[in-house]
Amino acid sequence: MKNFCLAASLFLLALASASAAEIPRHIFYHDLELDWQPDQFEGEMERSMKRWKTEMTDAGFRPFVSYWGDYLANPVGGLSQEGSWQQLLIVGGEVSLDKTIGLPGGSLVVSVTDAAGSNLSQTVGNVFTISQARVMNTFALYDLYYKQRLFHDHLEINVGRFSAGQYFATLPAMGQVVSGAVNGNPTSLFLNAPYHATASASWAAHAKVKNEHAYLEAGVFQASPRIGNPAYHGADFTIQPGDGVLIMAEMGWTPTFGEKSTLGDGKKSVAVDEPGLKGVYTFGAYYANYTFDTFQGGTAHNAYGFYWMAQQMVWRSRANHHHHLTLWGGITYSPQEDIAQMPVMGFGGIAWQGPIPGRDTDNLLLSFYTGNFSGPYADAQTAAGQGRPSIETVLEASYIIQLTSNLQLQPDLQYIIQPGGTGDIPNALVIGFQVGLTF
Repeated sequence: MKNFCLAASLFLLALASASAAEIPRHIFYHDLELDWQPDQFEGEMERSMKRWKTEMTDAGFRPFVSYWGDYLANPVGGLSQEGSWQQLLIVGGEVSLDKTIGLPGGSLVVSVTDAAGSNLSQTVGNVFTISQARVMNTFALYDLYYKQRLFHDHLEINVGRFSAGQYFATLPAMGQVVSGAVNGNPTSLFLNAPYHATASASWAAHAKVKNEHAYLEAGVFQASPRIGNPAYHGADFTIQPGDGVLIMAEMGWTPTFGEKSTLGDGKKSVAVDEPGLKGVYTFGAYYANYTFDTFQGGTAHNAYGFYWMAQQMVWRSRANHHHHLTLWGGITYSPQEDIAQMPVMGFGGIAWQGPIPGRDTDNLLLSFYTGNFSGPYADAQTAAGQGRPSIETVLEASYIIQLTSNLQLQPDLQYIIQPGGTGDIPNALVIGFQVGLTF
């Protein structure tokens, strides 16, 4: 009966809900506006690759490749001192069924991931993953789903295998930081719910309806302890007794303040180039009919929680519109402290594009992440002799150097206050860099 209910839920949501463009957990953001094309950086090889990709897209297949490599070390603090390399490769493509078999708005998406390296957080002893490239450390099948766009792209429906993190609880700015604390989803959701992201797909249905300045989306995802297990390499398609569902919903407002269009004086047109200040404001919630182990040693059924997130461009240079300043932040709340390891998490930061003259597409990022551990979890850790966790906080500063339109280098510094939340581990300084490549 539970298997039938799961299958029925997926089918009904696919028919009844609504969708639009996704924001995967790991995205190579050139610009917080998501519309910048730095053609001035392109060499002949890059232009040739772009032409090849355009030809492939015109033929009905849009390929994509993204790579992140992080070298990070903690010369001070933590359980011990060490350096580590972590990398993540995502390769995939979207087949347009409109161009191949004449099905308007339809497409198939497939991708694989490959991750390798060591997790520096194990050396430091902290909870917020230091490297955003740290996912399931193996080769895995990731996306495998059908996408249908309707009503001039105002409605999109997705059915197949993908992750909740691709669509829910993220902001464009969160894809820029090196820390895995929020790139591209808050750590608290992974600790408190059967929530999954990059490299960990499940059976799911998602839909989103949108207009120019607002959207509403919903999704239902298979909840199972097998999801994200490296032993399955993303290839376990079964629905077994004990599996449940994770239901998520989100609404958003995407305003642009101060935008001005081309004006005319009656005799000649006068170009007014004021793209305005773009913003994203979201509120979401989740519910899982799943069985959870409580920190007291029993079990509990059903979990729920909420999140609020926003980012807003607050300044843009009139002389050069690529120079702008954006504020972003959010909070998650999971009230069931007997099963929620981190009931409250807060995060935010500043993204300044073009801080250095002549470097229009570089970004300076200053961010913070903090989370408090629940009382029952702290009691359980204390009883096990692991100290009493309360709050862990991370301060991060990094600078994205845009080397070409496809390649970036990002020096990074993180300061981890109270690793693990107990105060028993010395505060840690983490330094390093990230290399990002997208095509």
